[in-house]
Amino acid sequence: MKVLFLESKSAEALRAFAAGQPHPYRLLASDDRYLLVLEAVGPEAIEAGTRLAEVRAWTFELVEEGCRDA
Repeated sequence: MKVLFLESKSAEALRAFAAGQPHPYRLLASDDRYLLVLEAVGPEAIEAGTRLAEVRAWTFELVEEGCRDA
């Protein structure tokens, strides 16, 4: 599964991009920037995300997922 990470200083720009995608996402915030995480993305979403103005993009392949038993 491919995961797309988009970093921006604009939460609105990332929300607008996420709204147009059919993929599950998370929006994370720090003091001065936001990180949008889109899961199970295809080539079209990756290409569109990398073309956004003033946005840094990374794509990773999910290789392992887990959970610690309580």
